Amino acid sequence: QEVIRINSQSGKGGVAYVLEQQAGFQLPRWLQIDFSGVVQKYAEVTETEVEAGRIVSLFEEHYLGQRAPFELVGYQLTREHDEDRLKATLRDGATTIALHGKASGVVGAFVAALEQHTGKHLVLVEYSEHTLSSSAGAGADAVTYVQINVDGNRYCGVGRSSDIVEASLRAILSAVNQQASLAPGIAA
Repeated sequence: QEVIRINSQSGKGGVAYVLEQQAGFQLPRWLQIDFSGVVQKYAEVTETEVEAGRIVSLFEEHYLGQRAPFELVGYQLTREHDEDRLKATLRDGATTIALHGKASGVVGAFVAALEQHTGKHLVLVEYSEHTLSSSAGAGADAVTYVQINVDGNRYCGVGRSSDIVEASLRAILSAVNQQASLAPGIAA
């Protein structure tokens, strides 16, 4: 059995390899760079090697577990005249928010709706997706990775769902929530 030791000096490739082998996540290079900083910081603070299971937990906590300030409750999508129209319902603490956006694609419609709601300039810089087979063999989840520029700073997000559109919306919120955790007041 192979042993991969991850410590504060480990490279991005080792962390990405562990995530793919342990959980099936196929991180694009830009996300490997972003996440390796999270693992490196953890290794420095704990002054230990980071076990494979903990790497997966860190990834899930950092990207998939972040549900504040915004959490996706649901969405409706219609298409008229080559334009997607999206109505998304979000939760911001105890408040429910209805967003409306339209663009030539569902991702663009959601980004436009978030941009209007937050007052922030949002640009989708990177987008990647793949399926993640279920260990039970009954279907697969979609995993979406995004990098978003929010007012000049880039943030990465990850979304997972049995529905590719929902995975994409969750990934965008994951990135926006990353920004919000570093700069409170995004929901201004």
